Amino acid sequence: MRRSGTHKADPPPFEPLPDNMFSRRTHPSWHDAYARCVGLFFWAVGRQPPPGTASYDMCSRVLGHLVLEAPTELGRDWVCKKILGCADEHALARLAQKYIFTFVAAFRASVGPSSPARGGLGRGAVGGSSISTPGGDRGARGAALSTYQDKRMLALERDACRCMITGSVHSASAIGAATLAGAPTAVVEATFIIPPSVDIRTLSRYAGFSSDDPLCEPAPSFYRVENLLTLHADAADEFRSLNVWLEATGRKDEYQVVTWNPTTLAASRRQTTVAFSTADPGVRPVPSVHYLRLRAACARVAHKSGAAVYIEALTRDLATLSVLAEDGSSAGVLTAALSRVAGG
Repeated sequence: MRRSGTHKADPPPFEPLPDNMFSRRTHPSWHDAYARCVGLFFWAVGRQPPPGTASYDMCSRVLGHLVLEAPTELGRDWVCKKILGCADEHALARLAQKYIFTFVAAFRASVGPSSPARGGLGRGAVGGSSISTPGGDRGARGAALSTYQDKRMLALERDACRCMITGSVHSASAIGAATLAGAPTAVVEATFIIPPSVDIRTLSRYAGFSSDDPLCEPAPSFYRVENLLTLHADAADEFRSLNVWLEATGRKDEYQVVTWNPTTLAASRRQTTVAFSTADPGVRPVPSVHYLRLRAACARVAHKSGAAVYIEALTRDLATLSVLAEDGSSAGVLTAALSRVAGG
């Protein structure tokens, strides 16, 4: 499974699947599921996938890295069961195509411009995701917006209006010159760790969330302080795109800032490690280690499989369609393209 040659300064386009590291004696389902992922790679030789879908070898990497990067053993059990439940290689490829959307593209769906929030501390729609309610109920929408604004302000207060990836802080006019301490300034915003754009039911199973986690409720609660992170605009865009993420160091509430491409938020613009703290864990809890772990796993899968490059290319193609007619006449083409990503 050789990787195509790249310029030495570029990040690899993907990471080939390593040999099966799981013991069939101790973890038979892990071993057998991973073996099917590797087998899909060899089955793919000489075969072309349907137009507009990911290549079969990418599908093998997506599934294989989902097994390898599972954030918990429960999550690995779950994804291996899904893989072993596929009747043949075509079913495996369809599952991978679906998961490219679930674990990669759905995070990117939260990327986008949004209007400035009142007070200038960030954007009106956290994570670029609009706040919507079934049936367009204005009262419910207003309540959701109020809840979001309240939680957003608590997250900004917890992080002292400081971007937790770059260390930049908001303007002195907003938080006082004493807080700046010579740090660079920037407009900051509260950004979702797990955005409402994802299929949380599937992600929660992969993450191995406990049944009492608020994201596992019938009406998942995304608007919580532990699901928000203070970032400035550039860092927020890269974070939403899964191009930068946080890996736990082993010390309580400390994380390493990780990027796949070293030119993403160059080292001079980002911190090496991030340490979260709070004076009031009941009202302003630190970001959830479980949510950050899930997001990091999805980011690793996205880049190691090559799905991030695939989604980026598709996004560029869709952007050309987004020179959409004002009457929305191209919306059908856009919907069809997105459905191909989702495996639909």
